[in-house]
Amino acid sequence: MELGKTSGFERLYPRVTQLYFGGMLRHLASLRPALKPGAQLAYVVGDQASYLRVMIRTGKLLANLAQSLNYRVMGIDLFRTRPSTVTGEQLREEVVLLEWPKH
Repeated sequence: MELGKTSGFERLYPRVTQLYFGGMLRHLASLRPALKPGAQLAYVVGDQASYLRVMIRTGKLLANLAQSLNYRVMGIDLFRTRPSTVTGEQLREEVVLLEWPKH
């Protein structure tokens, strides 16, 4: 907004990002009662850099959220790269591997 950008995208991008990561936090929290000890999960997520080219490292942020809920992060592995629609730069798509504690 400080840059004079007034399209709906600029107004909503912070909220969309908040809703995505907040939703993922709620999702991971809701799984806990159903998971057996040692259960493993994998999520394929992609980095984003579409808003003012601000890089959002989705895999790392998701791993941090999972750790805050006591999941063990087994790894963040490169799945593939894909070109940014804005810059053409290669962005990472990663597999975030999680494990629910064994005890």
